[in-house]
Amino acid sequence: MNPFFRACSLLLILLCFIPFAGSSRSDGLLSTDKTSKEQSAGPKTSEFRAVWIATINNIDWPSKPNLSVAQQKSEFLKLLETFQQFNLNVVILQVRAASDAFYKSKTEPWSMFLTGKQGKAPSPFFDPLEWAIEMCHRRGMELHAWFNPFRVRNSGYYPLDPNSFAARHPQYVKEFDKKLFLDPGYPEVISHLVAVIAEVAQNYAVDAILLDDYFYPYPVEGKGFSDQNSFAKYGGSYYPKRLKEWRRENINQFISSLHGTLLDINPRIKFGISPFGIWRNKSVDPAGSSGLQGLSSYDDLYADVRKWLMKGWIDYVIPQLYWEKGNRFGDFTTLVKWWSDNSFGKSLYIGQALYRSNAGMRGWKQPYELNEQLNYLRTNEKVKGFAFYSASSIGDLSAQQAIALRDNQLNSEAAIHDDRHTIIASPAVIEKTETKPEEIAISEELINADFRGSLDKYPIFARKNLVSISGAITSLKQTNGNRLLSWKKTGNSSSERFALVSFKKIGNKKYFQIIQEISSTADFTISPKKWKELKRMELLLICRDIENNTDQFSDFFQMNRRKVKIADNPFKHS
Repeated sequence: MNPFFRACSLLLILLCFIPFAGSSRSDGLLSTDKTSKEQSAGPKTSEFRAVWIATINNIDWPSKPNLSVAQQKSEFLKLLETFQQFNLNVVILQVRAASDAFYKSKTEPWSMFLTGKQGKAPSPFFDPLEWAIEMCHRRGMELHAWFNPFRVRNSGYYPLDPNSFAARHPQYVKEFDKKLFLDPGYPEVISHLVAVIAEVAQNYAVDAILLDDYFYPYPVEGKGFSDQNSFAKYGGSYYPKRLKEWRRENINQFISSLHGTLLDINPRIKFGISPFGIWRNKSVDPAGSSGLQGLSSYDDLYADVRKWLMKGWIDYVIPQLYWEKGNRFGDFTTLVKWWSDNSFGKSLYIGQALYRSNAGMRGWKQPYELNEQLNYLRTNEKVKGFAFYSASSIGDLSAQQAIALRDNQLNSEAAIHDDRHTIIASPAVIEKTETKPEEIAISEELINADFRGSLDKYPIFARKNLVSISGAITSLKQTNGNRLLSWKKTGNSSSERFALVSFKKIGNKKYFQIIQEISSTADFTISPKKWKELKRMELLLICRDIENNTDQFSDFFQMNRRKVKIADNPFKHS
């Protein structure tokens, strides 16, 4: 059935069931909610409640290419009416699905999914994005413009507009898994994409710019992304053996540049990312999330979202947590906690798989999984809301599911409270009394993270002109059996950070491995168990001066039961 007819049918069903909303539930419709392990928090007066409208392959809107303008508008308004029934307050509209546009653009061709032919304008002419913004704002909803940055053509063949960037610059386009992508390794590609998004930020009253999870394409076994030419030309010090780090840095440069550009255009526009739900696996990085090792945003898509949050390059994040509670690869509750611990003061909303609520064999085993997840989210103070994927799936809900969802606090309105809200969507005045302490904490975290990142990034043999620390190491046994390892040096600066490190071997290279957490003093407390482990290792102390961005290194040393001694090391710096 057409999703929009389903939506209409749903509304009729809702009207029939609404009178029972205040009953004792003897009909059993919401019996699952009664036995929930997590009780929903009190009603939310502010909550980010978003829904995605996907235009790629006409998933949500329009229902097929080349509908009349009247039909396109009618379908969109029916979606908004359905959203209002559930008091949703944010529409995430995909305005650039595959190097195309659902808006009047000087840089991108009209979308094939809109008019049936890439480059063909709507007739009679209207600007879908401009009109959609007006329709959403009239209803008190925000509109976030959703971009897929690097995709050129998805599955299936259709001719590209000859005036498009991809058609004019085929050297920047790569085929992978029967799809076409722009190669992020070319600076010209990054410049083009920043200009594309800047055009929308300058010309449209969007409330936010949002990028999804597609950066480098999702890996396919036995296939490689053919960026060897761009790597050879622009790889610099990464070439030829550090391809993954180079790819990751390309995306970092894109996000950083876009962040700065949007701030220059309009500081009120929010900038968000909706990444794959797992940043990194704990099995390969202690900072990652637990669960069986699988695909990760950092290692497979080269998107270091955690760094972007720490750096302040993005304003909010919507991780796509499309797994159920208890999933062995991506347990919902485990990942919610990980993202709340790693949001670094930025707004955190959780992407939920509405499409799995009533999807047959591929759907949730528990029909009220979505409600259970909502209840859990509301117990976490750092989670400020959610985003449902995607719009047409609302029409797939059963009548019982729809009523249960609406009664789960979605029977009342809620504003959106963040530090860059729009007046229409959230009229309340926002207090910012806690902003200053929060910034101080983030600043300290950023300093330590930059220090840690530099140690991981540059192997010992790549560090030139190292300056040795002058001083002496002392080792004292404390009354509780711990050891205090202390480095005494003159002229300590308040901007210095210290780390006790050893090495890890990757191939024939040795990289720094932090043994003790970074500290503002060079005193490290070591347990008896750790002492026995470390006394067999070759260690050194690193001092980073944050203000001057310089490093100092001690001589290599080893610890034994009685004293600290200088150690011979073939990798000793000059």
